[in-house]
Amino acid sequence: MNTPFPYDRLTTNTEFSGRKKELQKLQEIVKYSNNLLIHSKRRMGKTSLIKHFFNSLDNNYISIYVDIFDISTKEDFAKALLVALSNAQKLDIKSTIKKLSSLFKRVRVEPTINPETLEYSIKPIIDTLTFEQMIEDFFHGLQTLSKEKQIAIAIDEFQQIATIKDLKLDAIMRKHIQERENISYIFLGSKRHLLTSLFEYKAPLYELATHLELNALEIDEIEEYVTKYLNIDRKTLLYICEISDYETKMIQNIFHLLYIDKKKLVETQQIDEIVKEIINSKDSSYKIVFDTLNNNQKTALKIVVKYRSGFFANVILNEYNIKKQTLQSAVDSLFKKELIDKNGAVYFIPDRTFELWARQL
Repeated sequence: MNTPFPYDRLTTNTEFSGRKKELQKLQEIVKYSNNLLIHSKRRMGKTSLIKHFFNSLDNNYISIYVDIFDISTKEDFAKALLVALSNAQKLDIKSTIKKLSSLFKRVRVEPTINPETLEYSIKPIIDTLTFEQMIEDFFHGLQTLSKEKQIAIAIDEFQQIATIKDLKLDAIMRKHIQERENISYIFLGSKRHLLTSLFEYKAPLYELATHLELNALEIDEIEEYVTKYLNIDRKTLLYICEISDYETKMIQNIFHLLYIDKKKLVETQQIDEIVKEIINSKDSSYKIVFDTLNNNQKTALKIVVKYRSGFFANVILNEYNIKKQTLQSAVDSLFKKELIDKNGAVYFIPDRTFELWARQL
């Protein structure tokens, strides 16, 4: 049994709410085969947004969703693209294999079954192919399909291509994006520094996509949905949003716990108790993460949580008995571990629950 407030999975169509402006923007972008870059903090609902949008498209479109969060090589990237394209066909297995065989020059495909869900999917056979051969087949297939229908392809966690160092994947992407017909590329990501570096001035993808920052849900949108299921006033809603720093996942987690608690009236005191419950539920895992840090990194984390910016001032360095160079090195390490992020000169912890936990240190 599900509650109407999913926080640890993607939303279904009936559970999705709000984002009317963003959905309208996506509709405009795809209609005219333009490109879009969607970026935000993590846990703000980017993936749910794009999945919901794709579900709303009619049969005049082919939608392709690719998640490249766990790629570590260029071959991983090419394979992820081929798998996504192969499984975007809305045909029976036999017709799909026949269709893909006509699209690809070298890649062969075969049906496979998920032993857990017993669902069929298509598996590209690529063991003997090079990256160049795989990527050529992918873009050839994409262009061929685009002559039949408009295509929208979303690449989630797109910043991961910047971690591949043996060739410039963004330069390869630029060539094919410029030559596209009837195709919209939608890039999504949360690691702001990596993502924006791919689209900055003089970078290969510069000016090849409209930028859209996914901000917090508007309070009116939240209120419209949540009051269908909970007896909660606007003041309490605002309190939940503020204590969650408007992070969608944490807000949903709080609503979920309120829903299963089945209180007739939601009050601020309950929210504080639930937030403690959420933090305590993560205590063991957060301690494991914290224990992997050295002493300077632990100090840096405490400083970032407390001050967020301007923490290289002498008064703060003296307070924590740490040198500026040592603190800078520790902050850089936390940045690489993705435990902290920054927006301009302001540092923050992208996981709001972890931030609230760290405030107790």
